[in-house]
Amino acid sequence: MNLSLPSAIAIITRFGSKEMADLAVPKTNLPIEGELLEAAAKGEPLDDWSPDAVASAVAALARIADAATRARSEIQFYLRYRQAGEDAPEWVADDLPELTRFHLYGEAANAESAVRLRYRDIIKRLENLAAEDEKRGAAEAGRSGLQISHQPRMFSRTTLRGL
Repeated sequence: MNLSLPSAIAIITRFGSKEMADLAVPKTNLPIEGELLEAAAKGEPLDDWSPDAVASAVAALARIADAATRARSEIQFYLRYRQAGEDAPEWVADDLPELTRFHLYGEAANAESAVRLRYRDIIKRLENLAAEDEKRGAAEAGRSGLQISHQPRMFSRTTLRGL
């Protein structure tokens, strides 16, 4: 199953450049404006900003990419019962940015936050999808090709009776 990562600009566009700049910039770096993060994600020239701000934007883009990779890995865990060549439902690709956002929030997504509740809904749907795939008889990473064969039995009670 091939599930492509969402681009940083897709995540920034979906959730807003200000929110993503606040979430993605490491606490040890200089806070930046959303416009800088968006420009960096689009690959535009960054000459108008200071080198420290550009370094923060680069670090933020790296954190977004890392969160997207973790989100894809989490989804692939639940899709492990998918048969080879069988695509995931379309909603899985739509939920990947939501999971990425949750991973960016980290511990800041408390139990009552909308981000955590959305995450729980997605995980519940993925668990149901995995259970359905497993019930259809698929094994991890597709159908199991395991076949057990053995030689005919050479010794039994009847053949060893005279010993």
